Amino acid sequence: MPIERKLAAIMFTDIVGFTKIMGDSEDTAFSILKNQDNIVNPLITEFNGNLLKKMGDGLLIEFSSAVNAVECALKIQSKIKDYNASDNDEFHIRIGVHLGDVVTLGDDILGDGVNIASRIEPLANPDGICITEAVQKSIQSKLKVDARQINEVDLKHIVDKYTIYKIPNEESIYDSQHQKNEIDITRFEVNSTENITNLFKEIKNIYFVWFCMTLVGIIFAELISGASLYESISFIPSFIGLSAVAVTALLFSIPLSGRIYKLNFQDIRNVSSLLDILIMKMQFTLVNQTGNSIEYIHMPATDMFINKIKLTKYYPKTLKRFDTLSVIFDGNTVKLKGMWFHLFRLLRNLKKYYK
Repeated sequence: MPIERKLAAIMFTDIVGFTKIMGDSEDTAFSILKNQDNIVNPLITEFNGNLLKKMGDGLLIEFSSAVNAVECALKIQSKIKDYNASDNDEFHIRIGVHLGDVVTLGDDILGDGVNIASRIEPLANPDGICITEAVQKSIQSKLKVDARQINEVDLKHIVDKYTIYKIPNEESIYDSQHQKNEIDITRFEVNSTENITNLFKEIKNIYFVWFCMTLVGIIFAELISGASLYESISFIPSFIGLSAVAVTALLFSIPLSGRIYKLNFQDIRNVSSLLDILIMKMQFTLVNQTGNSIEYIHMPATDMFINKIKLTKYYPKTLKRFDTLSVIFDGNTVKLKGMWFHLFRLLRNLKKYYK
C-alpha cells in the first residue's frame, strides 16, 4: 500500500446539534445532509479541494493551499447563511482548518495535520471558522479576514499549546453544556477493530521475571514445608526441575502479557472525550502525555497507600505493566495498549456507543 507524506490544509466541518436534529426528525436530518452536500460539494470543486471522507454529518476535506481552504470555508458559511434565509430546514455548521504534515495511506489520511484540525473545529462558533496560527500566517498577506486571536489554547490530547483564530471576530454565545450533552449521546461508527498484539514479543518482555518468581516461589514453598536450603535448591541443576519452572513461568506469562488493539473510527471527533470518561470510570488516572500518546495508571480507591507508591520512581516496572493503559491517536486510528483484562472491559464499555 503506497504511503505519501505531504503538507496539506485540512478542513473539518460539523453540523451544530445534529444528534438532536436526528432524534427529533430523521426526515429533517436527511434533508439537511442532502442540502449540505448540494452547497458544499460544488465549492470543494471550485477551490480545488478533495473530499476525503464523510463522517455522518461531518466532512474531512484536503486542500493543497491554505488560502483555498479558508476561501472555501468563508464561501461555505456565506452560502449556508443565504440558504437559511430562504428555507425551513435551517442548519448551522462549524469549520476547522489546519496546515500541517499528513500521511496518506491508501484511502486514509493520518498525522498531526488531521489530529489538530479535528481538535480545533469544535472551538469554532456556529456559522464560524477556527484556524491555527500556521494557516493565519499563510493567508495574512493574501486574504483579509476579521479574526479574533486566542493564545495558549489547550487541545485535547495534544501536548503543545496552540494559538488559534476565530472567524468572525465575535464572542461565542453557544451553550457549551449543550455541546457536552451532544457528546454524551453520540454514537460512533467503527470501521474495524483489530488485535495487533505480537504475543511472542509481549511474552518475551515478562518471561524472565515470571521464571525468576516461579523459581523463588518453589524454593520458598520447600523451605516452608521443612526442607533445608540445600534440599530446596537441589532441583535446580536437574533438567526436569528447570523444565518444570520454565513451563510454569510460560503458563503465567501467556495470560498476563500485554495486548494491543487498533480501532479505526469513521469519525474520530469526540472519541477522545469518550475514552477519557470510560477510562476514568475504570479508576485510572492520567499520568503522562507525549505527543498523541496518553498513559493512564490504575488507581483503585481501595489501594490508597499503594497508589502513592505507583506515582513514584520506586514502583517496580514489572508491576507497573499490570496497571498501565496507553492510548495512541493517529488520524482516525486509535491504539489501545494494556493488560487484556483492562482492555476487555474498556472495549466492552466502548461498544455500547457503537452505531
